[in-house]
Amino acid sequence: MKKIARVLLKILSALLILIAITAFIIKDPSPDYLKNDLTDFDHLSITNLATENSKIGNFKSSVNFNQRNSNALEKEFYGQEIRIHDNPKLDRILIGVTNNLISRIEIWNKNELVEAKELGFMEKMTWGETLAMSVAFYDQTNTRYPGKSKITMRFYSGSGFFGDIGIINLDLSDYGNLNGEKEISLFAKTLDSEKVNQPKFTDLKVWKNFKSFG
Repeated sequence: MKKIARVLLKILSALLILIAITAFIIKDPSPDYLKNDLTDFDHLSITNLATENSKIGNFKSSVNFNQRNSNALEKEFYGQEIRIHDNPKLDRILIGVTNNLISRIEIWNKNELVEAKELGFMEKMTWGETLAMSVAFYDQTNTRYPGKSKITMRFYSGSGFFGDIGIINLDLSDYGNLNGEKEISLFAKTLDSEKVNQPKFTDLKVWKNFKSFG
């Protein structure tokens, strides 16, 4: 019995080491853009970023998010806004989380809501804890899924593949050509009133022409 326990312990230890090594190997490189203090941040042109990355048609962005509490009775929505130029069907995408523990995506065109998608959180979150919100996007010019486009968001604590709280994605292929100029900004808004409790965003990172595992 002790021998079996020792074998199982060795296997478990090996798995933990393998996971740690894998997480280190696939760690994202330095971002093409990094801004820690976002107090005066307005927007950023992803298209105009200089980069050494080669995954054309892809980008990744990540920002830290902190909201002290969820006492508001109104439904609030916070996250990243992606503006896309030269597409007749959509001009901006809002993607993030709501204060009633839901991941949400909104597609807008000419100030009209075209499509919305929601998905409940997989795990609990702690209000007042600094969490990460990362977005991965590819348009039709990507080489892995040519002709397709998609946006995905991960909301998580910690790093690596662990700590996921909410995940949501949306296939954008039916919206046509999305390889126009892209800009990123941050937002907080209510879905059913006029006033919103502003969260704190910090440490915005953007990788142009980049696709990561996480």
